[in-house]
Amino acid sequence: MPFSKPEKSRFRRVNETTELCDISQLGLDFVPVASYSVQPRKETEPMNQELIDVLETKIGALVEKYNDLKEENAMLHEEIQRLSNDREGIKARVDAILGKLDGI
Repeated sequence: MPFSKPEKSRFRRVNETTELCDISQLGLDFVPVASYSVQPRKETEPMNQELIDVLETKIGALVEKYNDLKEENAMLHEEIQRLSNDREGIKARVDAILGKLDGI
């Protein structure tokens, strides 16, 4: 038997007609989606071999410079360690001399 009153549901129906509203009336500053992202270009030509060679040369030079700096850094750390040991030795000798002077 059909009911004369509409069924009460805990879910509300969304209006089937969608109204367009003016977002600027809300006081929000929206930027259109198209300005957020730029679609990547599709390259139709393969990358120029000369550019690849130049890039390879620059990367090779960079790796060589990195290795040189790494070796120099290791040598400098060894020199720092050697100088620290020399400093400790000199400090011990100066302390011994000052101790002798205090005894005189």
